[in-house]
Amino acid sequence: MSEKVLIVTFDNVTDAMAMEEAAEGAHLTGKLIPLPDELSAGCGYAWKHDLSEREQLEALIRSETLDHEKILEWER
Repeated sequence: MSEKVLIVTFDNVTDAMAMEEAAEGAHLTGKLIPLPDELSAGCGYAWKHDLSEREQLEALIRSETLDHEKILEWER
């Protein structure tokens, strides 16, 4: 069974860690993962998040001005 999730990619590990800290503080359910082989980004980490919380995640990124490369829907 495939799973469709949000993936946030980053230029560097510092930005990925800032996302993790902000999301935990906002009680969002995502997690930091190794970047899937099928994707390319500036660093080796990505934020994996439930698709149903897309609005909350994007609002957090805006309010905390979190640096990231892109947000995409990914199915595996």
